[in-house]
Amino acid sequence: MPRSVEWLPLSGNKDVIYWQQEGPEGVPETEIKRFANLSNERLIELLRHVSENGDSTYTSHLREEIIKRNVGLVRSIAASFLNSGEPLEDLVQAGYIGLLNAVANFDLARNIRFSTYASYLIKGEIRHYIRDKHATIRIPQWVQSMGQKLKEVEEGFFQEHGRPPRIAELASLMDLAENQVVELLRGRKVMSYVSIDEDRRSEDPRPPVPSVSRMYEKGAPPPSDIHMKIAITIEKLAQMQQQVIKGLFYLGKTQAEIGRELDLSQRQVSRVKEQALREVKKNVLGDDA
Repeated sequence: MPRSVEWLPLSGNKDVIYWQQEGPEGVPETEIKRFANLSNERLIELLRHVSENGDSTYTSHLREEIIKRNVGLVRSIAASFLNSGEPLEDLVQAGYIGLLNAVANFDLARNIRFSTYASYLIKGEIRHYIRDKHATIRIPQWVQSMGQKLKEVEEGFFQEHGRPPRIAELASLMDLAENQVVELLRGRKVMSYVSIDEDRRSEDPRPPVPSVSRMYEKGAPPPSDIHMKIAITIEKLAQMQQQVIKGLFYLGKTQAEIGRELDLSQRQVSRVKEQALREVKKNVLGDDA
């Protein structure tokens, strides 16, 4: 017979979670399925509820479920920045930092969907990554002079074929080598590009963000690989940075709660968090900023 674990209040309602048999790592199989049926907002509410009660098993799997179900969101947003010239997987890993921030800071009291809030932070992290990568790049004169032609070729190709041109196609149309096209894309005025939202792209001829189903391309690293890189980097942080990052991102605590535990103000906690995230980005993304 299934056995009740406990009643957990969610947004004024009560959901009971049962288990029938032990699943992977001792986690009840029916329990994991139950998590999969909840919305992002309810998962985050449950994550914070169980973290307050010190249940690390629930906390770990709830957090993993939230990250896993938003993989497609991160990849689709990252793909919308491909014209920056940066590799997709570098953009994706930057996006994961934004997703982790969203899980830690989402305000359940606000009338906003988690995906909307997460999208904003994911885009912000990707834009920040692109700006940092391009801030010190000296753009060759030939690249600057070819910028308008590149734009015209992209727009013309999109009008004719209904999709953005590939590197090889751009090279053929512009009578350039592929490596020159890559340099041209990298040298484009990134700051003007990254500030353009999907619904008003004056310089980007591509359609809106691709559907999630198209983002799972062959060869893309599984989310666990990225999680592993982040976990290893966190373990190398200073002790206080580890406590802040683990509290915010793994245990679902607020900055106020962590501040009380470490005898820090919320501003100090925020400063430690930003320092730690810069270290994570530098090690995981190869970002020297």
